[in-house]
Amino acid sequence: MINIKKIGIILRKIEENNKKFVGIRLDMFQAFKEFDVITIGIPITNDFKVIKKTIAWCDGIILPGGDNFLENDFLLVKYLYENDIPVLGICLGMQAMALFFNNCQEIKVLNHKSNLKYAHYININKDSLLYKIMKKKTIMVNSRHTSGIINSQLKVNAYSKDGIIEGIEDNTRKFFLGVLWHPESIMDTNSYELFKYFIKSL
Repeated sequence: MINIKKIGIILRKIEENNKKFVGIRLDMFQAFKEFDVITIGIPITNDFKVIKKTIAWCDGIILPGGDNFLENDFLLVKYLYENDIPVLGICLGMQAMALFFNNCQEIKVLNHKSNLKYAHYININKDSLLYKIMKKKTIMVNSRHTSGIINSQLKVNAYSKDGIIEGIEDNTRKFFLGVLWHPESIMDTNSYELFKYFIKSL
């Protein structure tokens, strides 16, 4: 029997047109159509006991982007880290991973929000898992964030040219890596390699 991996994607709290709901951008789910996996949506607004029960069905977790942190974001990072569950953080998800640890400072970033497919380049540290995945020292990325981090206890694997941390990782875990850009919205070779390596780690 083929063991198809199951990936939990955290669904964020969203408010549009004076209506509140829980969801995620469609391209987050569409990104995994390239792979032989099952995706499971997990509302971050659930009781945390329910979240943990749902995570038990999953082989790995995606912490996607969003607008605001909730208490469950940090409870979730703690649980995933302590139980060594593979996790890929994207944008807000990456920042939650970094901010869970002490001595991490969040800042407002005024010049990184763009609708372009490729907004700027980043430099990847050669001594990092991200470099092992990408096999490139410089790549172009998109950029939709208005906040960022300027230090981290986690290993920093990439920076933008103006010094904003664009990626973090902890290689003491099976897979604990976050990026500030949105690979699911690009789905170029670099995005594909990142998702492929994440799935391989499950």
